[in-house]
Amino acid sequence: MKLSPALAMVASALCIGVPAHAKALDDQANIQGVWLALKESLNGKSKQVNFRYVFKGDKLTFTDETGREEKYTFKLDPKREPKLCLIWPIGGDKKSKPVAVGYRLNGNSLTLIVAPEGKRPRDISDKHDQELIVCARKGS
Repeated sequence: MKLSPALAMVASALCIGVPAHAKALDDQANIQGVWLALKESLNGKSKQVNFRYVFKGDKLTFTDETGREEKYTFKLDPKREPKLCLIWPIGGDKKSKPVAVGYRLNGNSLTLIVAPEGKRPRDISDKHDQELIVCARKGS
């Protein structure tokens, strides 16, 4: 069976779009669970940390070293470079802009990049006053 050039272009365009959508679904599924922060670094200076991130559905609970919890809703945007996790505080101003946190998800490893207030992460690094947080999936 021979496809017309126009139909072939449409079929190609549809096939090209599938991986990005599939990747978004994969990341959303793979980020679910409990992640333990092991270390953070900023401008080349690193330290051991003990925070916890729990991703469940579209909710994120962050627990700091003192046991204080903060709750957010989140949405992943894997089409950006670096990939972004957009978060909104639960109970906050409904019109507020989300905080954009960069992420890299690789199996049982999650790296988060927090840029200075009002900025988006530029890359996966602790340069440019970005905080880089290395996490491992609990139980891995």
